[in-house]
Amino acid sequence: MTVDLTAGRAIVTYGRSLMALTMAQSLGSRGVEVIGGDDVGLTALSFSRYVSDTFVHAPAATDPDGFIDSLEAAILRFRPDDGRPYVLMPCFQETRLIARHAERLSRHITVAAPTFEAITAVDPKDNLMATLRRLDLRAPATCTAEEWRTGAGPRPARYPVMVKPAWGVGGRGVRRIDDGAALEAAIDEALASGDTLLIQDFIAGEDYCLTALFDRGVMKATAAYRNLSQFPRAAGAGVLRETVADTPFLAPAQALFGPLGWTGVAEIDFRWDGRAAPWLIEVNPRFWAGLFHTVESGVDFPWMLFELTVTGQVSETPRARLGQRTKVAGLFMLSAIQEIAESDEGFAAARVAWDSASAAFRGGRLLDAARDLGRAASEGLDVSRVAGRLREVLRSAENAPNELFRSEDPLVSLGALFIVASLLRYGRLPPELRYDPQGQDMMVE
Repeated sequence: MTVDLTAGRAIVTYGRSLMALTMAQSLGSRGVEVIGGDDVGLTALSFSRYVSDTFVHAPAATDPDGFIDSLEAAILRFRPDDGRPYVLMPCFQETRLIARHAERLSRHITVAAPTFEAITAVDPKDNLMATLRRLDLRAPATCTAEEWRTGAGPRPARYPVMVKPAWGVGGRGVRRIDDGAALEAAIDEALASGDTLLIQDFIAGEDYCLTALFDRGVMKATAAYRNLSQFPRAAGAGVLRETVADTPFLAPAQALFGPLGWTGVAEIDFRWDGRAAPWLIEVNPRFWAGLFHTVESGVDFPWMLFELTVTGQVSETPRARLGQRTKVAGLFMLSAIQEIAESDEGFAAARVAWDSASAAFRGGRLLDAARDLGRAASEGLDVSRVAGRLREVLRSAENAPNELFRSEDPLVSLGALFIVASLLRYGRLPPELRYDPQGQDMMVE
């Protein structure tokens, strides 16, 4: 019996995000009816022509039981009575929680998520490192703060090291540490707070992202990209991305996800110098911040995941267009400004103000940063030189599609109001777009 995928209905979670918007446009443009959910009412999905309805549920991060209860209630409310395909498409950190309760939710809807057991093998980050050691895969020497103090575990041999919480998104708590005193202070802080802190070898090279869809451990589709620009620049989300060849990353990804029997999407972070074998650094067991980019590169992961979930197969496995660039226009502009602000091009007289603005940028406090930028501008800024440098940086993204403004779905530009509202209310970016050096960010167990 042939299944009409285009007559299906899907619930997409974390509707505030640009990831969810890409998912909705992928499915909705093919005729799938999309329902969006979030713990806030006004989201990017609220304005999309590809979304037929939205609902509000309890927050997954602070009320996990309430989240599952209210999500189940919404699933029952929107469940079709004509037997059409009905799929729950988790988007962000809530994927882990949904996978934990997949058996319960699967009574009413098909859940498009890896198994909870597979997810826990790669998330949080300390579990991933243990799995990589067990499978003898190339990964940086990594130990916990407790292991560092006791001398156990594969301890990094030299400085600098990277420290990061086991839980986190958007660069949460990731720092480079160059000496023993700073590391001991970071360990003391983590042990006092009860966080699991990882201490990892610093790997030279650049960051690369491999995105993939697996079916019972078999790789079905892939695309790789690198961030040419991030915001904030220290360790934030990519705001200018470029598609690159994925060949160097395929074997280690298959060697990891094959034994796990992974079914679903995943994003794998690598560190690579372009010569030796790449180092596997991190795994996101869900959709990724650069989802718009991979779809624009010709690999439509949301649609392929929907098809795989409903039919058990993927009809096409497209190849990504190498060299494709995309941008998040407003944030790319801010990244360009930050790059100039942190350079030495005529800013000596305004150094204190620039340093303050830079710190505000790194924390996502854009309103404070704007005030500091204004102060810097009055303290010796060479405006013409800055303008020329800014034009030069912006030309690198001149023809790149813009994730925030999509001609086929014009009202979603209003979805950017969520970002603006977050800035106005909290003075910072939403967690998936923010670099959080103090590690205070969303965690969903």
